[in-house]
Amino acid sequence: MLKLKNINKSFGQTQVLFDVDLEIKNKKVVALLGPNGAGKTTVMRIITGFLTPNSGEVQWDQETVNTADVEYKKQIGYLPENNPLYGWMTVGEYLKFISNLKSGYARGDEILKVASECGIEDVVGKKIEILSKGYKQRVGLAAALLGDPKLLVLDEPTSGLDPNQILEIRALIKKLAKEKSVILSTHILPEAKAICDDIIIINRGQIVLNEISTKVKNLEKKFVDLTT
Repeated sequence: MLKLKNINKSFGQTQVLFDVDLEIKNKKVVALLGPNGAGKTTVMRIITGFLTPNSGEVQWDQETVNTADVEYKKQIGYLPENNPLYGWMTVGEYLKFISNLKSGYARGDEILKVASECGIEDVVGKKIEILSKGYKQRVGLAAALLGDPKLLVLDEPTSGLDPNQILEIRALIKKLAKEKSVILSTHILPEAKAICDDIIIINRGQIVLNEISTKVKNLEKKFVDLTT
């Protein structure tokens, strides 16, 4: 589905990604795992078209694409790490706003569908600012699902949640992955093992281990060895 080939990215004189190669396959949950500052968010911003690489290719269904192209972006649902929501809006107003941005009009049927999928029907009329962080993450996931993207890009989706909220979001991601491909970033190995099928380890802007199964023995030792 999606491939990055020899992606390099610099900010000024500082290079942050070095010849990054990775592949996301259909209906797989893949973790981009690495310590803080490893380059995970930069990779995700390149995938979503928020950043442009200095060199390298992004391929979608084996075709090189311009990630600024609107038709490409329609295939991607993105949940950033800080999940920027408009707290003064109700959940319903926010989803209508996002639906209008993506489709040119607010699609009521689709809004009801994603609200149901994400378990937020009971808070549609409430202002976002009064919701718990777990519900806010659900609202962000619902917004990412609008437009029926083929790939979900989730940056640290359980960061800052309490233990019960983490379990809820993990279960929701697994459910969504039955219909979508998912790449998520995390710096926590147990998180990756709990949610994902495969793991890609990144450290200091380089892919140091590509597509290893979460069921592999001694994965914890491999992670430590590759990121220290």
